[in-house]
Amino acid sequence: MKLSATVRAAALTAVVATLGCQDSRPSAPTAASLFIPNVEGVWSGPMTLMRTSGGECTAGVVSSFLPVSDRGTISMTQNGTALLATMTTESTGLACSYTGSATVTSLAMNAVSCDRTGLIVACLNGEARELRLVGSSVTAIWNGDRVSGAVSSTYNVITVTVPQIGVGSLIANHDFSATRR
Repeated sequence: MKLSATVRAAALTAVVATLGCQDSRPSAPTAASLFIPNVEGVWSGPMTLMRTSGGECTAGVVSSFLPVSDRGTISMTQNGTALLATMTTESTGLACSYTGSATVTSLAMNAVSCDRTGLIVACLNGEARELRLVGSSVTAIWNGDRVSGAVSSTYNVITVTVPQIGVGSLIANHDFSATRR
């Protein structure tokens, strides 16, 4: 009886030692995640100006610089859930860089920089104002080949005469629907 307990203990020790000598295996998966969508690539589609608010005297001429119907292109790179993107609007050529994240069904990003931040606009009363882009955000749902959501952009409205004075803000909200190219 003592002999069989000794044999079992020796066998158990040999098994544990053998398992301890195996090569370590990576704990992180090397394949694409089944839980995070792959939104990387170039997407494009229509953008529709849904509403604006504020704008001081520029409110009456919004359609002269923000068309109701536009087209946007967004190029996204992805590392896990982290996104880097550049969005360009066709009518203005404005390109902004965004950072954000993706989940199973959605994405959210905020602008970190734009290639231009100021636009001079003539109001109905003849006065000129500069619109300076303060920030922009993108929220969207993702369902395979289509990303649909909203872009919200905020501009400071500033007089162009010296000294320049902030006289208001303009918020523009666009809906968009893009497909992968």
